[in-house]
Amino acid sequence: MANLVITDQCNLACPYCFAQSYLQQEKAEGNPTGVFISREAFEARLDFLVRSGVGEVRLIGGEPTLHPQFEALIAAAQQRGLKVIVFSHGVMKDSALRCLEQLPLDQCTVLINANASHPTADSERLMVRRQTALLRLGERALPGCNLYTSNIKLDWLIPLIMETGCRKAVRLGLAQPIVGADNLYLHPKQYRIIAEKIVRFAERAAEHGIRVEFDCGFVRCMFSDKELATLHRLDADIGWRCSPVLDIAMNDTAIHCFPLTNFATVVFDATTDDAAGLRTALAQQVAPYRQAGIYKECSSCAYKAAGECSGGCLGVTVRRFREGAIRVRVPAPFTAYVAQEAIETSE
Repeated sequence: MANLVITDQCNLACPYCFAQSYLQQEKAEGNPTGVFISREAFEARLDFLVRSGVGEVRLIGGEPTLHPQFEALIAAAQQRGLKVIVFSHGVMKDSALRCLEQLPLDQCTVLINANASHPTADSERLMVRRQTALLRLGERALPGCNLYTSNIKLDWLIPLIMETGCRKAVRLGLAQPIVGADNLYLHPKQYRIIAEKIVRFAERAAEHGIRVEFDCGFVRCMFSDKELATLHRLDADIGWRCSPVLDIAMNDTAIHCFPLTNFATVVFDATTDDAAGLRTALAQQVAPYRQAGIYKECSSCAYKAAGECSGGCLGVTVRRFREGAIRVRVPAPFTAYVAQEAIETSE
């Protein structure tokens, strides 16, 4: 699995955007008006996917549907027999929408961030356009919702799904922090509040045949055993994942994931690299932090030790160590020894 960045442009400005740091870097490197991947570079990345045994092309940005050659890129992917997955805010131009709605149902998934927003935009107007996209895409569209505040409401997703005829599922994601930058995200102390809301929403959604699916970053301990039993009974797709998906940037780097843009990257060569090798290299970079987790209790957690929970988003873990004071307790005898050494050295 790998995501291909095809543009650094986006016509919205979500305050929790995980890609903020990457997009700002691109503009700082002399691309103030935005950049689109070239056909040649895109074709090389498709070859990389085929060589890696990856059967799908996952397009991200920015907003990928803004690419002026979006339709041609989709056609190139289809020619290689790759399933198309597009990550979009759903406010897309008609030509892109027309291209996607013509793809076979089993060859196209458009994950639409249903609560993407812009601080100065007319939210009702944006929602109308998003509803239009969901309606036209039908079961190709999978709505999602990023959880970035404990006050977030979810029930509005049910009529949105039922009225548009899109896929009867909701992809829930926890907004995660960018290492070395600032964005709006859900603090781990708020996970318990969110967990209760997710379970209540899952129960109401199930009454309409709607399934809840988890994105990465969730942790097992945010749910009680009873709540987990309820989610299993409702056939929710739950999981405690955090692994290098690979975001292949336009500047020829492979990123562990957008929250780690400033922390875990490797040089990418489309002509020789394969996805497995890149994941291994990135996994080695973050290995020391994998021993911990988003909570101090993660280090001694039986579920984490058994591999049943990842310990949450690595971005949260890295920030916990890099942005907080590290305290080490030194035994008294050793403290006295160090003090004596200091005296003797000074003399």
